[in-house]
Amino acid sequence: MISVALIRSLEQIRGLREGWDALAADSRSPLLEYDWFLSCAETFHREADVRVAVAHRSGVLEGVAPLAFESTPCGPRLTLLGASRLHEPGGWVFTSELALRALCEDVMKLGYPLMLQRVAAESPLCRVLPDLMRRRAMSVVRATAPSLGVATSGSWEQYYEGLSSRITSNLPRVRRKAERALGRVHITESIPNASEVDALLETLVAVEGSGWKGRRGSSLAQRTDLLSFFRRYCRRAAERKRLRFKSLSFGAETAAVELSVEAYNRVWQLKIGYREALAPYYPGLLLTEASIHSAFDRKLESYEFLGGAEPWEQRWRPDERNYRLVVVYPLNPGGIIGACRDFAGVAWRRVRAHRSVRPQVAEAGA
Repeated sequence: MISVALIRSLEQIRGLREGWDALAADSRSPLLEYDWFLSCAETFHREADVRVAVAHRSGVLEGVAPLAFESTPCGPRLTLLGASRLHEPGGWVFTSELALRALCEDVMKLGYPLMLQRVAAESPLCRVLPDLMRRRAMSVVRATAPSLGVATSGSWEQYYEGLSSRITSNLPRVRRKAERALGRVHITESIPNASEVDALLETLVAVEGSGWKGRRGSSLAQRTDLLSFFRRYCRRAAERKRLRFKSLSFGAETAAVELSVEAYNRVWQLKIGYREALAPYYPGLLLTEASIHSAFDRKLESYEFLGGAEPWEQRWRPDERNYRLVVVYPLNPGGIIGACRDFAGVAWRRVRAHRSVRPQVAEAGA
């Protein structure tokens, strides 16, 4: 028989590492592991808001639903740990559909709307949760922002030949131009230990904050919560020898840096940044090319771009990783109010979008 308990303290979460990671291994994603979610819990949530449901059978961990209580303009709800700040793919981990059903039942007993952002489209969670709650809740399951990844298990030469001339012709030309103007292009990669993480993040912050992210206020230097998260998570990744740090220099000047983790025979790009003053020499693209090339050379399975799919990533002939937004509103006053507010918000955003398009359409017709 499967029993479910609710964990509401960081100390209790810290006792789950071994069992949690054994469950996450089936997903083959570091974003579903203990290190990721504990770093989220420590950084983005008050301890009193943590709600981690754990399923056991005969003392063996069989499922984890890593959630937190959040207050939103549309009312209180349960969300994945860190999801509203990081917007990265996430989900629950479990051994079987039986364990998943037990988690769903206990989570929904809490009585709050549940929002799960960017759950893998193939996850049973997208099917089981709405089906189980069919007569007890309103459910919404829809496609949401995909991410992209490049399969790297074949031949680099064959892959490279299939890229557009914007890469195969322009990048070598721009690289030669940079070397004439600024000095030799030099790329370094390290596997840092935990004591080196702070210095590497300082470099990343300086490079990333030099351009539009700094002006817009979205750089790590201005998002202290994100910086704190990456510091915690990167230290843990470094302890497991997973953290990778690449830098690209033009002469003596650092032009671009990339922070990533290598797990499950894949590279997962956490952050990449470049100095805006050097943008005419495409340092970010040059560094990305080197990283993908390295993944081919080492016979890894893929190079994973995180975040939402970006137009510049399409240049690398990636495959899509598809996700679903899963929202469940229990049939109680809080759930009904939350649903009405969410649906009203969606309708209002559509009206605003329609109004902003109409003048452009009129102008085009004129």
